[in-house]
Amino acid sequence: MTTADLLQRIKKNLERERLAIAEKMVLGRNTDFLSYQKDVGIAEGLSQASDIISETMKKINEEDA
Repeated sequence: MTTADLLQRIKKNLERERLAIAEKMVLGRNTDFLSYQKDVGIAEGLSQASDIISETMKKINEEDA
């Protein structure tokens, strides 16, 4: 498994977790506002992590070219 493959798997798992949080929120499973805020923060963190992985993969590809 290459570094790019590993990063792609991690990115896919982050997206899966973010979508699970979004589904939880849409279904109204947050018990209170604090729980909602926490989920929003986690989802944002996952999104930022995914963006960082995309940037890293782009840099790796540029170095290989």
